[in-house]
Amino acid sequence: MQKIITMFKSIYFLLFSITLFGACKSDTKKDDGFAKSSSDMASQLQIPTNDGKVDTSKMANLSFEETTFDFGKIKEGDVVKHSFKFKNTGTKDLFLLYHKTTCGCTVPSFSKDPFKPGSTGEITVVFDSKGKKLSQNKKVKIFANTFPNMSTLTMKGYVIPKEK
Repeated sequence: MQKIITMFKSIYFLLFSITLFGACKSDTKKDDGFAKSSSDMASQLQIPTNDGKVDTSKMANLSFEETTFDFGKIKEGDVVKHSFKFKNTGTKDLFLLYHKTTCGCTVPSFSKDPFKPGSTGEITVVFDSKGKKLSQNKKVKIFANTFPNMSTLTMKGYVIPKEK
């Protein structure tokens, strides 16, 4: 009888683990806008080298005015929106390819169109504090045709818990 109970516990644990893993799978890469496949874009995404080293002078460059925004103190349930402004200081078109976040409470949005050298743009990040409490430090990773190819934006602050 003990072997049957142990077997059922093992099966239950296995099914629970599979369900939990599937439920927590992050899918922040939904519409990454990279479905466009053209030889022009492919050439823009190539990393130029010079004597085996990356030649950043022949690439797009993503320069942010700021990479961290401190929203201060807010009440639990408040929504904070901030635009991170940037400029393409490189010599090639800049493509913002996709993003990754640590949770669904922090959602970025940006244009999928290329940014010409010298042009500016913004990445708007929305933080929803519903269910969040105390100190918050949320990161958004932006992937682009730059070197390095990842930039990190941070929304931080303090969420005052709701009174019960």
